[in-house]
Amino acid sequence: MLVALYGLSAMESRMKVALTIWNNRISPVFDVAQQALLLEVEQRVIQHQQVFDLPVDSAMNKLTFLISQNVDLLICGAISRSLQLAIEEHGIKVYPFCSGEVSELIECWQKDQLDQVSFAMPGCGKRRRMGQRTQGNGCWNSDNHCRRQIKHLGGNDA
Repeated sequence: MLVALYGLSAMESRMKVALTIWNNRISPVFDVAQQALLLEVEQRVIQHQQVFDLPVDSAMNKLTFLISQNVDLLICGAISRSLQLAIEEHGIKVYPFCSGEVSELIECWQKDQLDQVSFAMPGCGKRRRMGQRTQGNGCWNSDNHCRRQIKHLGGNDA
């Protein structure tokens, strides 16, 4: 299911993935990020990569940039709900609330393991203490499609 939502479906073999970056890490907040790493991938193998400066005058201009680059997937840190919805309305899948070293996130995305707790931003439900019974995910995106929604009650949320 996660592959279809956030990675490659059976029909997608080529795609463009954008990661917001800052000091070799995922930029903490997409809305004010200044750079993006754009990956052109085929079957999750990087064919080309390039760093771009993002527009800094408005968050919506970042959306325009993603559209102009034909981005299929955005991997980012925190993002305002209105901007995430606008990006998704343009057919770009958003994998938000990530943190960590860019190279590690890319490697885990290639292995379809980006959902690991270690890449969740603080406050995301995957970081809840083991043993805590909850159905929430700790972020605004509490619908059934949130990639970090805790599926197993009883504390095994890792």
